[in-house]
Amino acid sequence: MSNPFGDEEPDWFQDPDYDGGDANDDDENLPGSSAGGFGAEHILLLIDCHESMFEKYIPLLDDADVDNDDDEEMEGSNNSAPTKEKKLFAPHDVAVTAAHRLLRMKIRNIAETRTGKRDGVGILLYGCNTKRGLQSKTSDTSPKSGDDESDSDEEDEQHSTHELLELAPPGTEQILKIQECIPPSRDNVSNQKLRDLQKEFSTLGVSNNDGDDEGAGDGCCTLRQAFVDANKIFEAAKCVKMRSPAGKDLPDAKSIWIFTNQDNPCSSNFDKIQTITHGKDLKDANVDIHVMPMPKKSGDFDKSLLYNDLLSPISLQENVDCFADNNGTLDIEDVLENFGHFARKARKYAYVPLFLPGWKEREGDPGIMLDLYSVVRERKKPVPITVHQEMCTATTKRTSMIDKETGSVVEKKDLHYYAEFCGGRVTLHPDDIATLKDLSRSNMAGCVALLGFRPMESLDVTFPLNKNSIAFANDSFVAGSNTAFYNLKNAMERKNVYAVAELHTRAKSVSRMVALVPHRSSNGGLLIMQLPFKEDVREVAKEDIGFADQDAVDAAKNLIATSTVNHEGNFSEMLPENPWLKHFFGYLESVSLGRELDEVEDETKMDVEGLLAVARQQIEDFSISLPIDPEPVKKERKRKADAVSKPSKADTPMEDIDEEWIDLYKDDEISGKTAPELKAFLKSRGERVGGKKGELVDRVNRIIYNHIFSQK
Repeated sequence: MSNPFGDEEPDWFQDPDYDGGDANDDDENLPGSSAGGFGAEHILLLIDCHESMFEKYIPLLDDADVDNDDDEEMEGSNNSAPTKEKKLFAPHDVAVTAAHRLLRMKIRNIAETRTGKRDGVGILLYGCNTKRGLQSKTSDTSPKSGDDESDSDEEDEQHSTHELLELAPPGTEQILKIQECIPPSRDNVSNQKLRDLQKEFSTLGVSNNDGDDEGAGDGCCTLRQAFVDANKIFEAAKCVKMRSPAGKDLPDAKSIWIFTNQDNPCSSNFDKIQTITHGKDLKDANVDIHVMPMPKKSGDFDKSLLYNDLLSPISLQENVDCFADNNGTLDIEDVLENFGHFARKARKYAYVPLFLPGWKEREGDPGIMLDLYSVVRERKKPVPITVHQEMCTATTKRTSMIDKETGSVVEKKDLHYYAEFCGGRVTLHPDDIATLKDLSRSNMAGCVALLGFRPMESLDVTFPLNKNSIAFANDSFVAGSNTAFYNLKNAMERKNVYAVAELHTRAKSVSRMVALVPHRSSNGGLLIMQLPFKEDVREVAKEDIGFADQDAVDAAKNLIATSTVNHEGNFSEMLPENPWLKHFFGYLESVSLGRELDEVEDETKMDVEGLLAVARQQIEDFSISLPIDPEPVKKERKRKADAVSKPSKADTPMEDIDEEWIDLYKDDEISGKTAPELKAFLKSRGERVGGKKGELVDRVNRIIYNHIFSQK
């Protein structure tokens, strides 16, 4: 399916509760129910190891205020006056840091949405030093003569690519492995890099003395080889599911992201043609190719030199550049947004036909095929699991029906269902329930049956139920759906009406009344809002509705106008992140990954100082305009006429506390007394004798404490 959102994909483009299915499938026997687009999503990161990728010249947005301790990298520095320099990172370090954040993001998404458990992430380094390891060997052994030396070099020469991380669903082991490679930063607070990839794989300082091997270390050749190895990795990965011949297993979405600052790695036109050919082989295998251009030390990254012929159409359309808006400073979060933005997986939860009025009279009417997407999906913390104490394996909860009299297990087929009605029970068989559902639907299969149109002003936004969805046309199943859909949407906008329809997404589901509302954007679809039936509506009684005078209304208007936040962009960009989930997953990461607990910024808290600085006077005016609530009158407690007034504690003569109790208090042994003894002591002091023994002990301790210190 082509991208229905054009240049800008909304943030709500998320998978609701299904992790498979393909609406663009050629198999016409697929049910028109909750079938999604692709299966799992797999991302393979190709990171260039060209020597320029290890030069430090990129400032990171979240680490820009960190002191730069690498004095050898700061040329021309004046040691006489210590100054705070901006922390600089190499493009290769930026790529590895982005990979580290991607792994953590994938794990969190799986935990929050309970989907994507097969999503794999892998890292392949290319442009590596093919003679890595030889220098250490030759330094420890005596040189050999002639052909023996050359034969040894050919045997020991390494591949120009290296699989740093196997393509697999991410876990703690993968994150810790990558964490060793990232520089000291917010993601690595240990202030040391445990593994130096530059020393292992960079070609910096390595000379090539073999004249016949000219160009072997060239970036083009290694990129070409990286494409070949990437194809093999996708084919061999256990987490990648290929489509079965029967068409039941849906293909997984596969994508490659290239991190490089080399916009023209080809040494000749022939090299360019060969590299493009291998890239085409990947795209023929349904692998999307994207590039994350790292800034060059001088000049701009020009994709037209090579990458425009390699990239997927959607990547060409978006033209990724994470440095354009930050004055050359990189924000890793922008990189992560691009990973999610270009996910090829069509995260729909259903695809159903839209039938216009009179569709039953038109035999064989296919309708307008729609893809349905969830607008909002609430993210939640992971579900707690129980683990067997001895086996250390997760347990599974199973429920069985037990006969109350015999104690035997009752099979599901032997169960009888009843409905409470008029004080009695009416037998309900599952077949009867299915028949009643069929009678309430217009069509046996899932569909959206349009019933008519109503003026937009008649739609009450307080009535819609549950979470909304949005629909877009799908030309893959029914040709012409796209044209018919947008003609219908534009006509509804011109006439300012919404459509009332019947919706059921599965063959055995109960139909619902919905409103189809045109989405107010150039690339928007139809918003699906579930409507209540007449008996579902509960209106508020008029006598329960309050009122306000005009002064209070005017003061409220001034307050709103002054304190309104002006924000450009989508509504979702204004929303804060869930602070509870940020705290929760921050704690989980600190325990499982050995990280320090990050300080969480709670964006939901009110900025009191900022609000008062802007609207202090308006807040005071609004407070003055509000009516003063009358103070509640306390009602006197009625006493029985024949009740005898009890003497107050002040009138009750207090006996001296026995020395035995004082000694028990000093030895902290009051709790050794029995409850009747404690109550007798309290009663002699005019105190309440009710409560548990612990309360009685506390009460006695307090009385003796006051007695002792009142005598001093």
